[in-house]
Amino acid sequence: MTRFIHDQFAKDYLEELLKPYGEVKASSRVAGEIREIDVLFSPAQQANNLEMLGILGKFAATPAIFEPFRNPASEEEICDCLLKLLEVRGALQREAI
Repeated sequence: MTRFIHDQFAKDYLEELLKPYGEVKASSRVAGEIREIDVLFSPAQQANNLEMLGILGKFAATPAIFEPFRNPASEEEICDCLLKLLEVRGALQREAI
């Protein structure tokens, strides 16, 4: 559950912007300690016109995790994001085996 209006707005905004270009999953859970990914994005096979999104389009050219912050992220928040990325990466590698 999102506690702040900005968080929900950012998730909804990213979801709507990225929906035409691939699969978007808002609030995906990560295994292990309960962690939640704000936006998990998987690009479509033929994602066209990504340049219209500017730098977001460059990020959306490959699978991505988006964690929007209202204020600058602290060191602890950055480390938490890295842990989420590593856990997702590990889960994907386990699925491939």
